[in-house]
Amino acid sequence: MENEIIETVLTEVLDEQKQSNLLAGKNGQFLAEQVLILKRMEEKSAMQNEELKNFIISKMEGFSSLVESHARPVKREFRILLFPEHGTTNYYKIVFGRIFFWLMMLCIVKYAYLLGDKWLTAEYENQKYQKAWETLYKHQSKANQKLMQKVFNDN
Repeated sequence: MENEIIETVLTEVLDEQKQSNLLAGKNGQFLAEQVLILKRMEEKSAMQNEELKNFIISKMEGFSSLVESHARPVKREFRILLFPEHGTTNYYKIVFGRIFFWLMMLCIVKYAYLLGDKWLTAEYENQKYQKAWETLYKHQSKANQKLMQKVFNDN
């Protein structure tokens, strides 16, 4: 009986050993395949990088030759523009949005100027009358000065 048990255990161990060897072989093959795939990918990416670099260099050379072939002298134009060529809607929004403000400011300034002019004219006239009054007052006698003082205080 012991021999049978030992045989069954040994056969089971042998089967497990075979399976583990088989799995180890499969894993080795899988790893080798993965290494080959990685090498191929690395080669392709190196080729693509080189192709991309060559493509970019050729395009840059083409653009530079295109620019050099179309080189023209610069034309200078001096113009007086009353209205803009580009962005007219924004221009009109700004101009006509502010025109009412500036018209109101112009009216206020003109009104202030007229008031100031009237005030200065009135002050000048008052100064003339004041000077005449003082001169007349100085050349009067005491009685007349009292009379003039009374008239001045009543007004």
